Amino acid sequence: MKTHTILTIILLSVNSVIAGTYPDVGYQPPSNWDMEKFILSQDYPQTKPPTENYPWTKIDFKVQPEAYLKAILKYSFEGNVDVNFVPQKNSKRKWYHTPWLHYGNNGREFVHGLTRERNSRPFEISATQTKSYPNYAVGFYNDQGGYTIGQVWRDPAAPNIVGVNFPEGTVTFKLLFTTAPAVIAPFLDGAPEWVADIDRSQDVTAIKATKVRLLQIDVAVKDARSLCGGWTFGTFHYDASLPGTTPWEKLRPLTLLWGNDPSLTETLFTGGQKPAETWIDESSPIALYRKNPPAGATPPKVFGWAGRGNGPVDNSVSSCLSCHSTAQIPATSPMTPPATNSEAQKLRWFRNLAVAQPFDTASQSLDFSLQLGVGIQNFQAFQTFAANMGGISHAQPKSFSLFMRAADLPDKNWKGSAPQQYRFGRDPEE
Repeated sequence: MKTHTILTIILLSVNSVIAGTYPDVGYQPPSNWDMEKFILSQDYPQTKPPTENYPWTKIDFKVQPEAYLKAILKYSFEGNVDVNFVPQKNSKRKWYHTPWLHYGNNGREFVHGLTRERNSRPFEISATQTKSYPNYAVGFYNDQGGYTIGQVWRDPAAPNIVGVNFPEGTVTFKLLFTTAPAVIAPFLDGAPEWVADIDRSQDVTAIKATKVRLLQIDVAVKDARSLCGGWTFGTFHYDASLPGTTPWEKLRPLTLLWGNDPSLTETLFTGGQKPAETWIDESSPIALYRKNPPAGATPPKVFGWAGRGNGPVDNSVSSCLSCHSTAQIPATSPMTPPATNSEAQKLRWFRNLAVAQPFDTASQSLDFSLQLGVGIQNFQAFQTFAANMGGISHAQPKSFSLFMRAADLPDKNWKGSAPQQYRFGRDPEE
């Protein structure tokens, strides 16, 4: 069968199943699935929403980091927990997803829209974790963030990457689930579990039996008091030892960053200098374990480079703010500093950038949004694929991108490349 015929069949079938401008997922779910499916929240505000009376603005995060983080998490959970984080059902406030994370082998699965994240290496979570475990996540933006996403993606055929600058009060949060069983770490006992089609299976019974459990929640807020890009970044992890009547109440504030500590090197940290623009809850069970692991366990001693803040799933050679500061198009620098770089060279990744300042001067800033970066790179990869398939129209991305996965390309000799810097599932250590 000729390539054009294959793509025509795909085009016709996809048009019949997709609602909205942008696809929900990148493959066909099983036809006999009888549970809820992920639907992209893409009704972005066309005018800038009014600001709310955000509770965290009254809290000095340098003095009360835990209170600041808890206020953000409460705001993020309101109306979402009761509807299992389906934004379209939230009666409290609007939340949105970013487009084009459906594309590729690690794109959104169809049950909750989870994308592949960095694997947890042996001993990163606990002393009994003897192998790597894949992790999966889904992110959300509030109405302020949704407005900016809508402006970037106003034209489905040409995302606008010029002047991206999220408004003050933008909130984004990400739920990160692990395949690691609770038996390897007592703090995971009772964590919220979701069904997820992480294997892209067509077997309904197998999909329903596949569970992932909440390990980490990341939050970010556009807050002018920040020293880096106008953003604060924070992380929680599930901790079974915390009080609460529901599992969603047992989230421990772990880290908060309001700057990148631009001059702090590993040598200075080893010599006793601590980050001044990071807070870490040293009483966290993960922090205690990493600080004093038992014999035979070899976890990273820190969460982020030279003691900076980062999540337990994240790469310890970087930090939350550092990784996200590389969000730009084109993505000319990697998310994390190369291991071969000197300490002085690595500090380029830990600058306190100005608001909307790109990481590299020749690129356009995406204002710390790696989700926008992934989506735009996926879109560009699809454009390249379409051109290599003979100039097939891609003005309407919903037309046939749903089923496009690297392993299923009709032309096995295609020389195009998938996104390299930001692609969900790409691991900087691999």
